[in-house]
Amino acid sequence: MASTPTTKSQVQAYRFVIRRMESALARKDAVMLHDPLGSHKRATIAGAIIACIGMIGFLVWGLFGGQGTVPKPGSVVIAKGSGSVYVVTSDDEADKRLIPMLNMASAKLLVMAKGNGQGQAIEPTKVDQAALAELPRGPRTGLPNAPDFLPDPDQAATPAWAICDVAELNKALDTEDMLNAAEVRTTVLGGVTSHGAELGRDEALYVVDASAEEPYLIYRAERGNNTGARVVRASLAEEDTAVAEMFGLDDAVPRRISTNLLNAIPEVDSLEVPELRETTPRYESGSYQVGDVLARSVPGEPAQLFVLRPSGKQRITRGAAAVLHASRYSSKEIPNATGMLTDIGSADAADELDVDHFPAGVPQPLSFEDANRSCLSWSDSSGEQRVTVTVGSGSPAPKAPVKLAQFDGTGPRVDYFYMPPGKAAVVRGTTGPDTAEGGPIYLVSNRGVTYGIKDVATAKGLGVVNGAGDIGAAPASVLGTLPSGDFLDPAQASFVYDSIPVESGAGVNRAPEEDQRQGGSGVAAD
Repeated sequence: MASTPTTKSQVQAYRFVIRRMESALARKDAVMLHDPLGSHKRATIAGAIIACIGMIGFLVWGLFGGQGTVPKPGSVVIAKGSGSVYVVTSDDEADKRLIPMLNMASAKLLVMAKGNGQGQAIEPTKVDQAALAELPRGPRTGLPNAPDFLPDPDQAATPAWAICDVAELNKALDTEDMLNAAEVRTTVLGGVTSHGAELGRDEALYVVDASAEEPYLIYRAERGNNTGARVVRASLAEEDTAVAEMFGLDDAVPRRISTNLLNAIPEVDSLEVPELRETTPRYESGSYQVGDVLARSVPGEPAQLFVLRPSGKQRITRGAAAVLHASRYSSKEIPNATGMLTDIGSADAADELDVDHFPAGVPQPLSFEDANRSCLSWSDSSGEQRVTVTVGSGSPAPKAPVKLAQFDGTGPRVDYFYMPPGKAAVVRGTTGPDTAEGGPIYLVSNRGVTYGIKDVATAKGLGVVNGAGDIGAAPASVLGTLPSGDFLDPAQASFVYDSIPVESGAGVNRAPEEDQRQGGSGVAAD
């Protein structure tokens, strides 16, 4: 039996029913006033067409335009993939020639030397290696010992510095032999604010210079001393028994200290009893003589201490009072003469004894057993420099430090350096608050190498600062202990090399797997 053919009207009716069902599902209304899904369908189709066009465009760009364009002469280029650095130049034989640079710092310096980018940050352009393949090259150029990492201004390390000695103790020995046999390693830290507890007023470090074998005492001093520092060092006279007795040095074993750490601590005059030429009794009350030390009680405060001078009384520190009194009398108790001292005027400045540099208290020495780490700590907060000595135990670095190539163990050089990863410092070397603005500029890498920078304009061209205000301060005494790289000067960036000569003895053949832990970490040998 022949089938009945489907008519056009039936097909249209079927489609209409389907649209009514779609409307009922989408709008909850089967009344077909208009097509509810027409706009959705048109949008879907248009989106698919646009996506196809975009994919075709990206495909064409990837095939023919993704290599990048080599910029004009006077630009810095980084080759994608290899990371090679070039400076684009031009000459009579080539409109564009690539100069292979030894490092990014050299590339930026060379651009500055050619008159481009002086005083403003030079931004490199990344170009695919294939786009550079056909361009002619020049010889290798630049500074071999320039830094391989140039920090952005926001990667600057915290303005805090320290140089620390850490002693490694062999506890299998008896106490005296252990202290005498201690091996001291030296570490410099940058960008680390915590170095231990500050040396107290009643604490001192009795040390002997590892190089010169000279004894010193490191202690807290009054602010009135001529260095302005909180902690100072003073040499000791062997024949001065009063100093040794009062500060507990007679039976103490001196700590060995690295010359670098010792030299970083401000020095004052030697600790020795000043000569007293006037010995005739001058003050009848109490039969006290010129040169005697007396105490005056003050309600609610520690007793004030004075030494009698021909022209009056001179106020002195507890440390100076203890030594001066011990040099004249066997008793350690200082007489109280509150009434008499109240009636005596102050001594003339020209008549005063030179004892302002004596300890603020009567300190007793800390041995390596008490604290095997000692540091000269320096910080700069809003232009106010703070220098002190801190003590503690174990390594001062929060993580494993860099073992420098100049490592020499118990020798005079710095052995380790630590700065937080990804940080660097652009600083001026300073010897005090008055020199913070005019000192030489340095870039200190997180590998512990210092690089001198010609001026602020050069630092801006390198991109390490935005202006002079970004340049901090750092103690020159600490910076001077670190190995130094090339001086970053645009005039020095145009040296060319066929091969780079290496001086004999310039490096150390040390395998990477060799023990890298910091010596003197405080772990005792058994």
